[in-house]
Amino acid sequence: MADTGSALRARSGSGLQEVTSDFIFGTLATDDLRLEELRKRQRGLRHDERISPIDPTPEDEVTITVTVGADLSVSELRCYVTTDGSLPDESCETTAFSRAQSNWDTLTWSFTETWQATIPPQPEGTLVRYRIAGMAADGTTIGADADEDTGEPGTFAYTVDRSPIPEWVHDAVIYHVFVDRFAPSPGNSWREPDDLSGIWGGTLQGVISRLDHIVDLGATAIWLSPIFPSPTHHGYDATDYHGIEPRLGSTEDLRHLIGLAHERDIRILLDFVASHVSNEHPAFLKARQDEDSAERSWFTFHRDGSYRSYFGVETMPKVAVDDDGAAGYLIDAAQHWLRMGVDGFRLDHAQGPSRGFWSRFRRAVREVNPEAMLLGEIVESADTMASYQGRLDGTLDFLLLQQVRAFLGFDVIGADAFGRFLQRHLEWFGDRLVLPSFLDNHDMNRFLWVVNGDKRRLKLAALLQFALPQPPIIYYGTEVGLSQWHDLEYPDGTRRSEESRTPMLWGDEQDDDLRDFYTALIAARRATGIARGSGVRMLPMTNADLLAIHLEGDGQHYTLLLNRSEAAVDVPLTELTGAGQIVFATGKGVEIAGSMLHLPAMAGALVGSVDEPL
Repeated sequence: MADTGSALRARSGSGLQEVTSDFIFGTLATDDLRLEELRKRQRGLRHDERISPIDPTPEDEVTITVTVGADLSVSELRCYVTTDGSLPDESCETTAFSRAQSNWDTLTWSFTETWQATIPPQPEGTLVRYRIAGMAADGTTIGADADEDTGEPGTFAYTVDRSPIPEWVHDAVIYHVFVDRFAPSPGNSWREPDDLSGIWGGTLQGVISRLDHIVDLGATAIWLSPIFPSPTHHGYDATDYHGIEPRLGSTEDLRHLIGLAHERDIRILLDFVASHVSNEHPAFLKARQDEDSAERSWFTFHRDGSYRSYFGVETMPKVAVDDDGAAGYLIDAAQHWLRMGVDGFRLDHAQGPSRGFWSRFRRAVREVNPEAMLLGEIVESADTMASYQGRLDGTLDFLLLQQVRAFLGFDVIGADAFGRFLQRHLEWFGDRLVLPSFLDNHDMNRFLWVVNGDKRRLKLAALLQFALPQPPIIYYGTEVGLSQWHDLEYPDGTRRSEESRTPMLWGDEQDDDLRDFYTALIAARRATGIARGSGVRMLPMTNADLLAIHLEGDGQHYTLLLNRSEAAVDVPLTELTGAGQIVFATGKGVEIAGSMLHLPAMAGALVGSVDEPL
């Protein structure tokens, strides 16, 4: 996704620290990449896992759609299908496609074709796997969504079920703990290595010792950064998916944390990386050393001995998750942790593995725990995010993140533009997925750094986040004023994500006012029932810095107002819906005087018709 704002913050009033503009990595990070992706979708034989309905039940006949690109002619298309979980091949049952229509594509300035086939209804719990092959004009066979390196045809899958998003997810407040930076074990201090790429000494016992902080805040779920054995501080390159990194603790420590958390009605989510492993993982070492090993097919090797890796990082070889051996290893690991009591997974780089893999993964997860949540990191377009319905329970809302930071962090869009986006965004997604919101995370500049430490702006953003009907995520320390020591971007052009992973503040270092604000905000969210709201509607305002949106919760009507300017504003109550009481305010001075609501500079409020302020 593209930069937001200029290369350096240029808000009026000089003397501010230099803060680089936002950059969110991903396959669609630039306009050139987006154009190339659109062109690619109109070339060759493309399925892109387009099925209807997208989340089939046992009563549903499923329509499979394929695009034949402008550069290709086919005489026939066939779908090879299995319903016993095995990999489909040419010996399987087949379903023929029929040509549906021609389509004009302005980008390629040519025509494509749409072909469709149907798969009959299947029993509850069936995993339908399929491959698609076409006969080209010259007699050659072409596989849909074939691998660009190996030519292997894509393998697709969907699960037939009635497995809804777990109810608890809708009401969740998720607290994101970066384990190495949260808290050392009792009696220990931070190790203080030379820089933030080193090991600082946070542990699972440290999380246990500080569990009361998370409970008192009001969070209902804890997302732990990767805790599997790994050679790095971040852990996103595991060497074993069935163990715990010794410097972080032990299996018994995790078991103890899960038990204590469950006693306090808090769920535990593990960060799980199916996309790639460490180049020190035994399976990769064996695959690299022995071309005849069973593990060789878990990875994609090139003729020159190189291999496919995560964004070209050689220490993180990508896993060929559609290989049954690789998929079985990952699924077995996930089920292992679920049996221990884990309540779900945040899935790193979830757009890396195929959707077919996630269909298999989700079915296996639900077999162990029907209430387990699967939350994907999908840094892609809205239609790509939505395509994970029925495969995951939700995706992190990077699209909303960008707009919130553009509106309240960098001041590059006004209230109208943000309000339009927000209303359309939530309306378009509806209830097909949960879209947890967040202001920052471990891979980007913290919000408080972006706004040069202006906690008024942080409070505005937090109020917005917690007023919306999607689960909010708090990145550890945001609630007590934790920021950074350096921008992610260095003068040499490198971006160092570890700068957003400073050690947690404890004791007198914490901002008590900010912590109390977050605690009250979470309580207000719970009391209003906004988490179960039905969406938002933008209210027209003439002030470009004043956002007003209508919300609903538990049968009540509310208006959220955010004043982004350095000047106070007065808003007539007649322009608002359900305005009678101030339910929550970001600070002092917000008041109703007669027929007007007064908002000081950089202040926000949630107003409604409740009997008493919360």
